Amino acid sequence: MAKVKCTICGAYLPEGTEECPVCGVSSECFEPVGMVKCTFCGAVFEEGVDACPVCSVGPEYFEPASAEDLASRIQPASSGGSGSMVKCLVCGAEFEEGAVACPVCGVGPENFIPAEKKGTDFRKDTEEFFVIIGGGPAAKSAAEAVRERNQTATVTIVTQESHLPYNRPMLTKGIVRDFGDNYNGLVIEGPEWYEENRINFASGTEVLGVDTAAKTVSIRNADGSSGQMKYDKLIYALGAYCFVPPIKGADLGHVVSVRSIADTEKVRRIIAERKASKAVCIGGGVMGLEGAWGLKEGGLEVTVLETAPGLLPRQLDDTASEMLKELCIEAGVDVVTGAKIAEIRENAVVLDDGTEYEAQLVIMSTGMRPHTAVAEESGIAVDKWVLADDHMRTNVPDVFTAGDCCSVDGQPQAFWAQAVETGRIAGANAAGEEIRYRSIGSSLVIEAMNTSVFALGTNGKDPDRKFRSEQIKDDVKKTYSKYYYDHGKLVGTILIGDISAMSTAITKMK
Repeated sequence: MAKVKCTICGAYLPEGTEECPVCGVSSECFEPVGMVKCTFCGAVFEEGVDACPVCSVGPEYFEPASAEDLASRIQPASSGGSGSMVKCLVCGAEFEEGAVACPVCGVGPENFIPAEKKGTDFRKDTEEFFVIIGGGPAAKSAAEAVRERNQTATVTIVTQESHLPYNRPMLTKGIVRDFGDNYNGLVIEGPEWYEENRINFASGTEVLGVDTAAKTVSIRNADGSSGQMKYDKLIYALGAYCFVPPIKGADLGHVVSVRSIADTEKVRRIIAERKASKAVCIGGGVMGLEGAWGLKEGGLEVTVLETAPGLLPRQLDDTASEMLKELCIEAGVDVVTGAKIAEIRENAVVLDDGTEYEAQLVIMSTGMRPHTAVAEESGIAVDKWVLADDHMRTNVPDVFTAGDCCSVDGQPQAFWAQAVETGRIAGANAAGEEIRYRSIGSSLVIEAMNTSVFALGTNGKDPDRKFRSEQIKDDVKKTYSKYYYDHGKLVGTILIGDISAMSTAITKMK
């Protein structure tokens, strides 16, 4: 229903109201409501609502919509949805058609294509027990694949988290956001999906070990009690954890690594309790920059300390890295590269040259490490990651693996689309089908610092290869594009500012 706004008291009222029920003035004091844009997901809608109709964030994320926003407005999906699925070309996520932004990486619908149908005719109903350890997208995808092929088996997901699997990449994008008990749009599937598919979900449950000879999983329940869970097929999908380098003071209470909803809750609690006005983000990778921007938008002064000589050195060339650093500083986020950190103190981060950066909050974003300890202790082969073949089988019979804890033929699977697809393959093959995993590439996308960044493929730094390149840098428009070619084939793309060409680049590089 259309609304109007009372210019006297500011109340929002249904169109056609003759008298304001709040202050009593008549309708001549009313004006049409304006349009706002959600800075979190990009949706455009009428002002006067308590939450974004797409991603559910609050009005603190709204800003007046520009003419350009209105011209490109895309309506949120209807509550029922069309049932058709689309795929994000950037991150590979698949979701229902009609979304105004990818729920995983946040890009717009110009980057969506119809999703390939991945149904199966394979069916093998058994009384087997399938146990999936881990609670991320790989685990959910594996459970779905098993149930699609086996309607009578018992399927159980075991996770230490208290939440159902959710879109984890959005955490740093909304680092100061209150996600709430209902996930505010983060959840991949709600509890009804698990009920309908008869998938047990053991939350708050820690996996202590796996006895692959006896086919049991030792667990510690949320109430502190211990027990064992038997399995016929096991899928190891324990994911990864935030690596914290051995910096003095890294264990202080105001230092946080953001990997879960609980971590974002801790960030907000520290800000409130310490009345934080300044923060330091240690690490200038994707999560570090997104987290820094989220804190800046939350009203804090932020400094990013990166130990490497430039930002995103594995994805960007030197020119792009330096340009991104300048754009960060212009946006109000200080960036120090080549920073050698000596110590974290109660209210400061200190470099080895004695320079101090005031901080009541410190975010550690220094990379991820796979959870492999349980695998190693259980005789499952590990070489930095849990090792898998192209069927997602480990070296142990009836034990499969998936997600960012594993590598396939030596290649880590650390990105969202890779986690989902390896989970699907692991689940399908655990159920008895024979499907090979086809390697999925990964790209980088950042929407922060008043700019956009896209990178895919080589950044031209491989000393053993020579490339032909094309570069355009516009210092007025603050845009940069760099294309790398090998024998006429596009093998690398870097875009800053205007990333509208990324879909074309992704298609050409397939």
